[in-house]
Parts: sequence; structure tokens; C-alpha cells
Amino acid sequence: MHNNNNPAAAGHPPVLLPAVVLGCAGAPEGDLNVLRSLGERGVPVIVVSEYADPPSRYSRHCTEFVQTPDFARHPQALLAVLSDLARRHGGPLPVFPSADPDLEALNGLRTQALPHVRWTLAESGLVTALMDKRAFSALAERCDLPVPRTFTPTTLEEVERIAGLLDYPAIVKPSLPTSWKHPDLPREIRTAKAIVLESAEALLEVCRTLAPKGLALILQEYVPGDDDAHYDVHAYVDPDGVARATFCGRKWRIHPPHVGSGCYVEALHEPTLEALVVEILRRLDYRGIANLNFKRHSLTGEFKLLEINPRVSQWTILTTRAGVNLPWLAYRDACGLARDAAVPRRTGLWYVSGKNDFRAVRRYVQEGSWTWGTYLRSLLKRPMVFQVLSLRDPGPALRLTGHWIAEKMRLRSPS
Repeated sequence: MHNNNNPAAAGHPPVLLPAVVLGCAGAPEGDLNVLRSLGERGVPVIVVSEYADPPSRYSRHCTEFVQTPDFARHPQALLAVLSDLARRHGGPLPVFPSADPDLEALNGLRTQALPHVRWTLAESGLVTALMDKRAFSALAERCDLPVPRTFTPTTLEEVERIAGLLDYPAIVKPSLPTSWKHPDLPREIRTAKAIVLESAEALLEVCRTLAPKGLALILQEYVPGDDDAHYDVHAYVDPDGVARATFCGRKWRIHPPHVGSGCYVEALHEPTLEALVVEILRRLDYRGIANLNFKRHSLTGEFKLLEINPRVSQWTILTTRAGVNLPWLAYRDACGLARDAAVPRRTGLWYVSGKNDFRAVRRYVQEGSWTWGTYLRSLLKRPMVFQVLSLRDPGPALRLTGHWIAEKMRLRSPS
């Protein structure tokens, strides 16, 4: 959609519409990346969060805060908020999800929310197919994407047959990000993005646990290599199908280790991999922001595509600091603004998500792949981009520090 009342046409700076950034439970800091990426370009940002007191609320870029509890499970509550915001601000606003649950909720409202939202997402059916691992597996086969060998069993009998065909270790993943969120499943399953299995017996045990809730899973061959073989490419494709920007980050540490998200990441330039991503998105006829996860095969050197997320990543602030501000690119097209001149991209930046990285390192130290000394030295690399800490925007870090101190004092006080 375009802003037909843009005064920039008369030689004045454009009046920037507010953008809405969503924050869902389970991703308490993901919205902060998008908030800062837009706010630093002068965009007023409205945060709509399931949390009452998220760090983003205390950012200098947050011009309005709306708590909407449990909107990911009850999207009509989100629709009511978006409708009210559009009414108060004179028309539809750009909306940015920051994690899978709010992306799923927003995409499900596509038809109902049309009068209230300037869309920054890919086409609805494609978003659904990319979020559903089973559908993505079929899509990858049709489009000849470089994915590991994948199986989509629906019964325990199929699992038993496939278990004998897999090489181990193998990977089992929920077919949807929310598929394993049942409260009566074991926590190690309920909270997992994926589980690495060392044997057919371990695979069958996990599947038998899941079976009463439905086998909403996929099985995938394991791509050999350490955690530092994981790469992400972030990209933005404009409404005309032109890839306007790509960015590559190498994950040196992951939380949880081996199956999680990047918590210590290096910005670099991988032209061959980035060209592959542009070709993949072309085959999919993709539009919007995308985050593609790869792992480099330790024996062949081939990049294997693990998944495509039709949203920003949890560490998109590194992308922005490197000169590739994807939310700003999407915002400009959603609002019909003229495109800026390209900004030179920086490499050699590092990113750390302090709390998650520390938790990951404890495991790596136990396994022997990192030491406390190498961990501490890694934090001295410069320039370093932090998930929460920012001298440009100190409010969120100060608020989290205050919460931490209050919690420690509460735990130490006599009962």
C-alpha cells in the first residue's frame, strides 16, 4: 500500500506513520531489535506485547505501549487492537511480528485485518507453508531446494520403518513452532526447537511420548559439523520481486547448543551463499523479509538449507548495525516512501545475547568445545553489538538490571 498524502512530494520531509511491533510470550526481547531498527530512522513505534513489562516498553523509541495478553492464542484480541490503532492514527499501519507465535497469529488474520494493516509479510499461503515443516518439506522438493533428506511420518508404524532408514544422529522437529507446546509434555520436548537423536531407540521413545498429542513432527538427516558451521542469511525482496538486500551471519555459539538460535554471531560476507539465497527466494516467488538458516556440511562443504523464517531473526539488530536495516526497507515500501541510497555494508561486527550465550557456554564447557577462557576472550572482540545493552537506548538494559537486582533481594530476604 502507498501513502498518497506524503508531503515529501512538495519538498518537505515525509511524515512517518507509526509502525506496530508485536512481542509475544517466549520471546521477551525479540521485539527490541525491530523497535530500534525502525526508531533510529525516526519511525514512531507502537509496541503491542503479551507481556506487561517487556524491555521494549522502556526504549526511547517506544511512543506507545499496548499490553494484549495471550494474543497469539487469541488473535481476535490482536485484531481489536490493530483496528483501534488504525482508527486512532487515521488509517492502516505497518505491522512487524518478531517471533513465530505472533507471526502465525498475524498471518491468520490476513483477511479480517486488511483495512487495518499495511502488510510487510510474504503472501499468506507461502508464510503458512514455510512455518509448517511438513508443508515446507513438500515445497522444498517441488522447488529443488538444497535441504537435508526429510521424512514426514504420521503414524508410529511409519516412524518405525523410517527409523531403520536413517543414519544417526538424526533430527526431529515440531511440524509447527507451537506443535509441542502441550503443558503435559516433558519440558525438554515442550521447549525444544529440535531434538538431536543418537539412535533409533531414542527416536522411537520421543515419538511414543508425542503420539498421544499427535505426531506433529518431521524427521531429518543430521548435517555433520560443529555449531560454528551454522550460517543465517537475512534478505529483503521488494514488491516487484527485486532482492534489495542480503546479509550473512555465522553462528559461533547457539542456545540451546546444537539446535537453537544464534547467541554469538559474526557478520561476514559470503557471496556464493547469498547468491544462493536470492535464487531460492526467486524460485519461491517470495516478497518481504526472510531469514534463511543453513548448515555447512563438514565433509562436502555444501550449504544445506534447514529452514526459512518469513520474518526477522532474533538477532536482526546485528544486521541493522552492519548497514542492512531490513525493517526500514520493508517499512518504506509498505508506506510508499522513496528508497534511500544504498549504505555500505560492514563486516567484522560481532553480536552477543548475554544471558543466552552464558547458558550456552556452560554446556559447551561441559562438552569440551569451549573453555571459560576462550569464552571471556571472545567477548573482547570489537565492534560488539549487544542484544539489550545500547548506549544509544539505555532504558531496556537499565530496566532489566533493576528487575535482576529486585529479584536477588527478594530471594535473599528472610521469609
